[in-house]
Amino acid sequence: MLRLVSTFSVIIALASSLAFAQSTKPPSPAQAAQQQRMTSCSEEAGQRNLSGDARKSYMSACLSGKMSQTTLMKVCNNQATQEKLSSDARKTYLGTCLKKSS
Repeated sequence: MLRLVSTFSVIIALASSLAFAQSTKPPSPAQAAQQQRMTSCSEEAGQRNLSGDARKSYMSACLSGKMSQTTLMKVCNNQATQEKLSSDARKTYLGTCLKKSS
């Protein structure tokens, strides 16, 4: 009896997973564009070695489409502060952060 119940449970689980898989629809064009923008912004933040609050600020500005040189300068400056960079190391970091491809 226990074997019958466990077999029945497995069959129900498989049937419901197949039904769910068939009901999943592809993303709308707007959703696909947002997913692409998210991937792109995340890659750019990674190239700039951003983390913490600086990454959050960058992602927010990038996803909203409001990325300007001023916003980028603030983000890079925040990251340099977060990493406690000073003097020449800070200048070098800011130069590379601002020049990396967008």
